[in-house]
Amino acid sequence: MKNVPYKVLALLALGCGAQPLNQKTDDDTGGGASTVVTFGGVEVQPASFEFGDVEIGSTATGTWVVDNDSADAVTITTAFVDGTGYFLGDGLSFPVELAGGGITTGGVTFTPPAEGAFSGKLSIGIEGEAGYAEVVLRGRGVTGETGGDTGTPSGSGALSTFPEAVDFGSVALAETSWQTLQVRNTGDADVLITRLTSSNTFVFQVEPAFSVPYLLGPGQAQNVNLGFSPYELLEYDAILDIDADIEGGGILVPLSGSGGDSSCTICAPIISVSTSSGGSDGLSLSPPSGMGCTANGAVIVNNTGDMPLIVSEVTLNNDSISTCGEFSHSWAGEATLSPGESTTIGVDYIASSACMESSYPGTDQNMLHIISNDADTPDKAIALDATALYCGG
Repeated sequence: MKNVPYKVLALLALGCGAQPLNQKTDDDTGGGASTVVTFGGVEVQPASFEFGDVEIGSTATGTWVVDNDSADAVTITTAFVDGTGYFLGDGLSFPVELAGGGITTGGVTFTPPAEGAFSGKLSIGIEGEAGYAEVVLRGRGVTGETGGDTGTPSGSGALSTFPEAVDFGSVALAETSWQTLQVRNTGDADVLITRLTSSNTFVFQVEPAFSVPYLLGPGQAQNVNLGFSPYELLEYDAILDIDADIEGGGILVPLSGSGGDSSCTICAPIISVSTSSGGSDGLSLSPPSGMGCTANGAVIVNNTGDMPLIVSEVTLNNDSISTCGEFSHSWAGEATLSPGESTTIGVDYIASSACMESSYPGTDQNMLHIISNDADTPDKAIALDATALYCGG
């Protein structure tokens, strides 16, 4: 993982006029508390930040994070800084629209011009709200001889996990075993956890008990639920990558497990396809009652095996001959189907004039391809035909 410079973290505190902020304290994880400010569906934390001692002429940086936890969009109209030595960071151009569930970040810097304490204020405007949200900024300018500080805050965050590695042991095929990993901030400054990813998402699942980005205070701990779903009699190894704003950019947690005996009889995923026009290898489309230029149909993909079927990609190739119509498809995206589960691929045909379409499997034209982990049929091909004789007439 790449090194990430330590950042002093600050989150926007959103308010309306002179009314007090609605503050919530997260102290259910033990060992400390962090302030969360909730306003109009937007969650921010904490309400202020400290730059600590910064050498005169050097610059310390702070990062604020806004999480729109509501379903509605929020617009940040402006942000500006007051106070000697404080400046708004680069990177944002206002207004900024934050979609429902979206996250954005901004920066503020502190460059003390002289010795002593300096305070400032970060003001943020929100569309439809009177006044500004105000975040207090604090820092102290020092000379190099008094501490040799280079602008990096004196506190530092650090992460540890318990256990340090997760071994699931032997787990039966087609089953999922879950274990809990505890992530703790063992440093003396806040740590911003920005992402948790598994290097093998098909086999090792990651479900944190919190939403990222998450600010973990000193001494605080949070749980991460880890799942292991082997689909072959193999030894599996992977890495859980916890990205965070600490030295080194985060930590890595080794994951391991093996596929064991199970009650399965086939012990394999099997792709089974049916179409709205009947059959399993072709789809024929025509407008309702034969009239019109648009026809719609569906391809249903089912797992008739007894191991998870991973449908990773669906592609469609039109022909290079016909100019009177075109096929298109829609699909929800990559899916893991348990035995008996299915997913649906919609297929449309739109003609611009009277038209007949035929599939050409030999040259891969007017063909739909379904890519999966079925070892016998990794590329299931569906031939596409269409008739729109009474279009444009």
